[in-house]
Amino acid sequence: MFTQAALQRRSVRNYSDLKFSDALKAQIAQAVKALIPLYDDAVTNFKFCPANMIRDEIKGNIVKAPYYIIVSAKKADGYLENVGYMMEQLVIWLTQNGIGSCYCGMGRPASGSDISDEYCITLALGFPSEKEAFRTAPEQFKRKAFESYLLGDKENDFLEPYIRYARLAPSAINAQPVMFEMAGNAVHVYRKKPHFSKLEKMQRIDTGIALSHIFMYAREQGYHIDYFKDSNTGNDRYIYFISLNILEDSNE
Repeated sequence: MFTQAALQRRSVRNYSDLKFSDALKAQIAQAVKALIPLYDDAVTNFKFCPANMIRDEIKGNIVKAPYYIIVSAKKADGYLENVGYMMEQLVIWLTQNGIGSCYCGMGRPASGSDISDEYCITLALGFPSEKEAFRTAPEQFKRKAFESYLLGDKENDFLEPYIRYARLAPSAINAQPVMFEMAGNAVHVYRKKPHFSKLEKMQRIDTGIALSHIFMYAREQGYHIDYFKDSNTGNDRYIYFISLNILEDSNE
């Protein structure tokens, strides 16, 4: 279940020496193929890479792990948000299967690497070491107060659980830049303006990650998401990205 995995997930930075079986690698490949994009026409590439080959592909400060997934995408509107949206679905699947992971935002393509399109991010993954056990309670998350994520109304019994699970989503340097405005069954999604231009890329990915939590919670509850742009929505302090309606699943 998404809800259980979302409460257990942590950014794992220490891994055991256990290797993935060929069968498990095949399952991960199938999980990647099953990821649902934010945009149907988005072109996103996932490259599985063992540790002994990562330096041929990625340079910079990345977590030491047995395996990596290198993510790149064709540049288009919302492509970085889409990357976060898809990647977090994979992270939750990995958590459900006892596999730890960590977003590595400080890497860059190595000279001569064959990464397709625009490099976006690398995900480290493997079986966690004993000291990197998954979380067991919401109190173990270091997150801002729930109200700090909200613009406008602070109470909405229907939408509140969705925002609470979005609050648990990981973000670069734990900056927690995503903000939400609740309006009936709709949610308007913003992000804070980054203090440094280098954070822009990661905060856009963070936005997709938080959206993914809303999407996965809705799917678990038997609802679906209708995304749209609201031309009447705006805020001088924050960057507007997208709006969404949470609707009953017509297949239920």
